[in-house]
Amino acid sequence: MFRKIQHRGNCLVGFVVFQCRKMENEVKKKSEVASSILAKFQQFSKEKEEAASNKRLGTKEKYSGQNKRKHPDDEALHNGIPEEDVGITKYVSSHDGFTGILKHRFTDFQVHEIDSDGKLVELTSTSIPEVVLEDNLLEVDKSIISEDLWTKIEEILKSEDDEQVAEIDVTQKDKKERTLIHKTLKSVYGPRIFSNTVSKEDVTVIKVGKSTKKDRVCWPKNLPEFLHFTLVKLKMDTTHCVCLLSKKLRLKANYFTYAGTKDRRAITTQKMCVKRKRAEELAQLSIRGIKIGNYEYKSKSLRLGELSGNKFTITIRNIEAENNVIEAAMDSLNKNGFINYFGLQRFGSSASVPTFAVGKAILMRDWKLAVELILKPRSDEKCQPWIRQARETWWETRDPGKSLRFLSRNQHSLEFRVLKALKQNPTDYHGALLSIPRNTLMLYLHSYQSLVWNQIVSRRIEKFKFEPQIGDLVVVNTEETNDEVVNEVEKDEVIESDEDDNQVPDKIEEVKKRPAVQALTEGNVSSVSIFDIVYPLPGHDVEYPQNEIGKWYKEILQKDGINEEDLKSNNKMFSLYGTYRKALDKVGNLEWKIVEHSDFDEDLVLSDFDKVEEKLLKEADISDTKIKSLIMDITLPPSTYATMVLREVMKTDTSVSFHALLTRNVQEAKRLKISMESSKEDDHPNGEA
Repeated sequence: MFRKIQHRGNCLVGFVVFQCRKMENEVKKKSEVASSILAKFQQFSKEKEEAASNKRLGTKEKYSGQNKRKHPDDEALHNGIPEEDVGITKYVSSHDGFTGILKHRFTDFQVHEIDSDGKLVELTSTSIPEVVLEDNLLEVDKSIISEDLWTKIEEILKSEDDEQVAEIDVTQKDKKERTLIHKTLKSVYGPRIFSNTVSKEDVTVIKVGKSTKKDRVCWPKNLPEFLHFTLVKLKMDTTHCVCLLSKKLRLKANYFTYAGTKDRRAITTQKMCVKRKRAEELAQLSIRGIKIGNYEYKSKSLRLGELSGNKFTITIRNIEAENNVIEAAMDSLNKNGFINYFGLQRFGSSASVPTFAVGKAILMRDWKLAVELILKPRSDEKCQPWIRQARETWWETRDPGKSLRFLSRNQHSLEFRVLKALKQNPTDYHGALLSIPRNTLMLYLHSYQSLVWNQIVSRRIEKFKFEPQIGDLVVVNTEETNDEVVNEVEKDEVIESDEDDNQVPDKIEEVKKRPAVQALTEGNVSSVSIFDIVYPLPGHDVEYPQNEIGKWYKEILQKDGINEEDLKSNNKMFSLYGTYRKALDKVGNLEWKIVEHSDFDEDLVLSDFDKVEEKLLKEADISDTKIKSLIMDITLPPSTYATMVLREVMKTDTSVSFHALLTRNVQEAKRLKISMESSKEDDHPNGEA
């Protein structure tokens, strides 16, 4: 009996020792996972820093031979376009940077438009304005038209034959009487009918028929025909937003106008305008991610470029730096500004098929290469599954008909337009490109211009630092600010997504007026600062610096197989005028604060969505504030990239993939912490050590 008890006791001790060693190994493994995550992040940061230090001027060879048929995974790059690949390599100041997470929540990146009068655009009210409408017409007197004719008009409206007309003999009536008949018809039938006065020989009649123009509206005389309103949107770009509104209201997209496009991965507030629509109709709309209000009727439309800038409210989360490091970075930004690079958004979301590669092919008149790049599968880009299937099918079969089957739900996408054109004429690649809206084609060309500009500025800073040079360019008329200098490029930049039914009007006037510039001389070079210097985006109607820098433009273009003559085309679709852009700029109205909080996922700033719904921020738990974040407000001129401001402040990569990796690391560490705490509780259920 004693031996049995002793044996059982030994077994129990052995089991306890085994379980202890097992738990010790589990804790050790979890610790190794944490170390591995940290090591991966440090290695990623090291690789990014090393890559940024390398000098990369000119388009890489990997973009020159993409018309060869390869499997898309062969060239797939899952980290997005590296900054150095688009010429973003330099900084203004040498202060210490810090890591932090951008755009973790949509409220972390908010944009408010500043209108042409300098007023901040905010959504403050969703109420409908009260308007007193005057009758368009006098009291209707139907007796001025015979009963037979009224009956005839009713029959015409019910008929399926749109060609039928009724004729009212007005030979013996004067202009005032004829006008009264027209007004009477309009007051009874509105836009459903048309009425025209026609004279032939000695007979004058009013022809009345069914109107085939579905967009004709009978509009009150005393009400201005343009409804301006404030729009707040979430998780969609401006053109997709217009597409949704136009579909809901059954209007053509060109009935809507706006001053500028806004970011997709943000909460943005901007002015919009629609022609001949009542506020009541817009107020009834229910579209997820869109809020509308601040209605106002005006006699003039809102035009592209009618804004003075944008205010950004940006939250940088999970900062691992002392407060004095953050303060030094913000002071440096306020004093020294930032390099006015075109940000990564300008070059698309795919590293394997950047938008500048398509633009380069178009300028080289290599229509086939341009089309193949547009239709090339790309595993490093998020898109709708049917878009992906259509690309892959075309790449494998070169059969436009088979590819089009996947796009029955998206017949206004870029891919559908191109494939439809190829189905009609499989070898007409030039015609396929012409099926794309002009605005989208210009985006590709502007992307290449932006690439060259970024490369020029980085090379200039590498060699000459921030000192103005003889031959550099400055704007002669100081009233023509950088806002106007860059707005020409913005005029065409109205499509940001290849997947949405944007239906944006093609006819956008080309702004030919560019500011006058002059080259600095020995006599005035000392009187200007680097913030006065502008460099051209390559085009056939701009001046180039009259120094060594001017020669660099020709070198880059020739290296890419492009001549200066290629920038000018008889077809305006493929012609680049060029414009000017400041090399460095400063932020306006800088305000910032450091906040500490306990929840990594909580909102730290209210959006216009929240304010209209009278929501409040969550009260911070002061006893558990382990996370440090920075909230900053800045204003920037149009076409200036806030991400380039953040890059200067933080000295880190601005790509979405980089910050997604940071977010994953934080979330993984959070899960690891919870798991380890849970293990401790399981080890000591009574709280005993």
